[in-house]
Amino acid sequence: MTSGTTKILLLLTLTTLLLQRVQGGEQFPLIKALNNSDVFYKQITRDIDHYYIDKEKREKIPGLLIYRYKTKKDDSIFTVAASLNISYEAIVTLNELDRPDNFPVGKIILLPNLPGIFVNENPRTDLEFLIASWRKKPEKAQEITITYPRKTNFFFLPGEKFHKVELSFFLGVMFRFPLPKGTITSYFGPRMQPFTGKKEFHEGIDIAAPEGTPILASRGGNVEKEGKDSICGNYILLIHESGYETKYCHLKKIFVSLHQTVRSGMIIGEVGTTGMSTGPHLHFEIRERGKARDPMLMLPIK
Repeated sequence: MTSGTTKILLLLTLTTLLLQRVQGGEQFPLIKALNNSDVFYKQITRDIDHYYIDKEKREKIPGLLIYRYKTKKDDSIFTVAASLNISYEAIVTLNELDRPDNFPVGKIILLPNLPGIFVNENPRTDLEFLIASWRKKPEKAQEITITYPRKTNFFFLPGEKFHKVELSFFLGVMFRFPLPKGTITSYFGPRMQPFTGKKEFHEGIDIAAPEGTPILASRGGNVEKEGKDSICGNYILLIHESGYETKYCHLKKIFVSLHQTVRSGMIIGEVGTTGMSTGPHLHFEIRERGKARDPMLMLPIK
């Protein structure tokens, strides 16, 4: 048997083994090092390179395969993606990561051999809910079931990258809408103050909703203040990472206490009409290092 024939048989055997492992969803080939000394690293980077070449030529792209890799101390989502020449969106969505700082160090992650976005059909994180909210399943979707570390059903969108809103959310510069539903009645910027009739700068947005509507923490953080004043009525001030704050005013009820840690989406109060309010609504502010920011630029609103 010639050396060329041996290589072909070895490649066919390897490909068959990989396909079986992907279909089984429990065991994937382990990449031990992100360099050419590792046979599986060479295989995955070859596929990724072929993807870009084949896409440019409008030819059939390689089949989807999954590998494992145990992350090292100095690894990050960006360095791992760069070493493979693959978009980090593919690694992020396959591993259900919602922030760069949630990258698991010293643990097994899954690496795909194609760039794209894996849409979780049963989303768990805020980022997954956001992705699933506007990425619809194609008629001939490429589906994959992962049973490691838990059973998860995805459909794969080859070559897709994060929308700017998804990217903002992943990078931690974005917040979730603070109500299950509501109508924005007053925007950030100059306006006529409804009680005095004088021009003022509105440092947040007003969201009208029925009294008693649950108010959600727009991002995980800690309760810096909670109390009552003549203008805001019952209010909550949350502090977040990277110098951000969110403020929630005119509440009917407050469900959190001072210095309490809250997660994104946690119910922290109810919509009310306390303070200077013309009707049931939430006045919502976002500040970055003390400076008021336009919430419309940072909320997942189409």
